[in-house]
Amino acid sequence: MATPKISAEEKAVRAALAAVNADTGLQTAQSIISGASQPASSTQGSVSEIADPKIRAILEGITGTATKLESKVASDAATLGYSYNPNTGAITPVQQQSQAQAQVQAQTQQQTQTITANLAEQEFINTLKMLMGAAEASKPYVRQLYALTSKYYKTGSSIADAVNLALYDAQENKLIPEFTNRFSGIFKLQARRAAGEMIDVPTLSEYIKSQEGLAEILRQSNLGDLANETFLNEVMGTGKSVAESTKIITDVYDAINTAPKEWYDMVQAKMPFATKTDLAKAILLGPEGAADLERKVNKYGIMAAAQSQGLTVGEDTAGQLLAKGQGYASSKPKFGQAAAIIPTAQSLTSVESNLSPTKTYTQEQAFSAVFDQNYQELQNIQNLSEREKARYSAKTGKFASRDRGLGQY
Repeated sequence: MATPKISAEEKAVRAALAAVNADTGLQTAQSIISGASQPASSTQGSVSEIADPKIRAILEGITGTATKLESKVASDAATLGYSYNPNTGAITPVQQQSQAQAQVQAQTQQQTQTITANLAEQEFINTLKMLMGAAEASKPYVRQLYALTSKYYKTGSSIADAVNLALYDAQENKLIPEFTNRFSGIFKLQARRAAGEMIDVPTLSEYIKSQEGLAEILRQSNLGDLANETFLNEVMGTGKSVAESTKIITDVYDAINTAPKEWYDMVQAKMPFATKTDLAKAILLGPEGAADLERKVNKYGIMAAAQSQGLTVGEDTAGQLLAKGQGYASSKPKFGQAAAIIPTAQSLTSVESNLSPTKTYTQEQAFSAVFDQNYQELQNIQNLSEREKARYSAKTGKFASRDRGLGQY
């Protein structure tokens, strides 16, 4: 029986199938099929276009078997640490490929981290500018502050809260001295509050705004030399608010600075200071608030007014007159009236009583008549005046003039 003739294409297909079945290698099968112009990598659609059903069925079987074999080769290669390329049949070590990829990946990751860190630091600086001002955010310690603040920020705190927490952290652990010294006033206030004193402790943002406001007031009063961090920290450490410190400057310091010379001299005698700057420092850093200082300075004004009329009054008397609404300007003419009454009244009463003039009629009686319009004291003056007129007439035989008495007050 004659062997049926088969085409060269079918021979190639059969040889390829035999190679696959014999497990002589996928590459051998691919080579055989390629030689027949039917590569094993042909798609299923290409195989289906073969007209001969017998050849098509054989080739479809080879393709399916080849696909399974490719998967097996790829799996076995991967197990051994290699990578299989089904298009080229090349098998390369995965380790070499991974090292290159790892190097690229590490470089990319480092660049990403650097960019992210730079962006985060810049965001921190931008936020710090809003919280503390551009000048504060440009200081050398900001990078160190960023590192210290990050641990609080990364755990959920806002940047504002993180910066405040970092301040106390830095103070407790003696970190960033430039930063802690800058806000030393806060620690003074915190210590006073911890000791039981009811006092507000500002945040960093509030603290800076307060200092800026006070610095502007100082500059307006020609005290720009005091508008520096060191002195402002001292003022803030006293617990005085900006409003309180402002009143001390505008209602006390400015009043002294523009007072008449005799008043200014009295203040200088009672509150010794070498320069006006020293005066400002003394009243701002002292324990007294604006209201107490204003009362004190106004008392000195009354004392100066009395002195200008040849009288001397103490702080107690000046304080009493101040409480009655008197001041330097209003008391000065009244002290003049009292100064005119006292010598004559003392002389007349001394003649009548044969006592020392200062014991018969006192300065306080004259002040009561003039400042208080005390009826009894006014009547005493009137009676003294009438008696003086009567004595003059008896002695001279003439009527005393209206001006002979003590006058009307």
